[in-house]
Amino acid sequence: MKSWLKSSFKRIIRKKDTIPSLINVYLSKSALLYNLNQFRTLVPDKAIAPVLKGNAYGHGIKQISYLLKDEKVPFFIIDSYFEAKAIRNEGMRTPLLIVGYSNTNSISGNTLKNISFTITSIEALEELSIKINKKIKIHLKIDTGMHRQGILFHEIDNAIKIINRNKNIILEGICSHLADAENTDTNFTKNQIIKWNDIVKIFKDQFPTLKYWHISNTAGTVHREAEANMVRLGIGLYGFTEVKGVNMKPILEVRTIISSIKKINKGDAIGYGRTFIATDDMTIATIPMGYYEGIDRRLSNRGYVKIKDTFCPIVGRVSMNITVIDISKIINPKIGDEVIVISNRKEDKNSIENIAKICETIPYEMAVPIALHLKRCVVE
Repeated sequence: MKSWLKSSFKRIIRKKDTIPSLINVYLSKSALLYNLNQFRTLVPDKAIAPVLKGNAYGHGIKQISYLLKDEKVPFFIIDSYFEAKAIRNEGMRTPLLIVGYSNTNSISGNTLKNISFTITSIEALEELSIKINKKIKIHLKIDTGMHRQGILFHEIDNAIKIINRNKNIILEGICSHLADAENTDTNFTKNQIIKWNDIVKIFKDQFPTLKYWHISNTAGTVHREAEANMVRLGIGLYGFTEVKGVNMKPILEVRTIISSIKKINKGDAIGYGRTFIATDDMTIATIPMGYYEGIDRRLSNRGYVKIKDTFCPIVGRVSMNITVIDISKIINPKIGDEVIVISNRKEDKNSIENIAKICETIPYEMAVPIALHLKRCVVE
């Protein structure tokens, strides 16, 4: 590239960086580490592996991996080879466990260091044993009752034979997943744990160097009877759930600005489908954020944002990149005023938990869709 072209390109990049972001996702480092240490206190005899799949539950996989890089964790848990590359491209050297499906060609062709793969079926294990000609670390998933992924109990003997047949396959760990750990009726979970504990004994007897055995997610940490030396900390890391004996803090807050203001009259309709009709004269505003950026469309005429400690209703249908709000109660509103779209205060009407309740779903579904391109800002 010619020198004049390089310098022009650099000027464009510098100029672009000066443009202020209209939407910012704020991540609290102190709240993140607080949540991690809360669970370390709850299960002091177990290692904790942070779950960063799904773009760190919508928070930003690059930012969260950076904030946790100096923590003594066994590995980061991710879903895919794509996420592994995203973390490695940021210079993170922390070991990684891919828990999502990886085809055997991807596993045998892996060029990244300190990567372990989860094998979820006897067929994949057999295929891998034929293809692999270099050392690869795996965690073998066993189905104890969720019936989603994992080898079945009657396939365990065959799995052990396959692993022993190819010395390039290093069984680093075994894992399973609790299907109903949040339920106050613990009978199903206890039966899963009984099966799991028997399975752990089998594998520890067959593989004395087995390093990890894990079944508990965030909700499962309360089931201390499970034979495990590690837990997978997902939603609890981000503070969007309740676990008995643990006080968690949401680490995320999303803010934008008022982009326009207008007064409308009684009887005027707002938005697509005219789903909101003004019952009085009112002042409305728009914000430059819609369902593409992460405001769920189910919040149309039901949700809230927060301006100057006042909750302002969402009126009309949420659009792709625009949402209309009622700011009639705001004194002297101005274009550019800050709007809190998602609050980090659990009690607020626009907290992740309360947004999920309005939409009749789970907090995960509210956090994960927060757009990847939005600027993430780390705060203390």
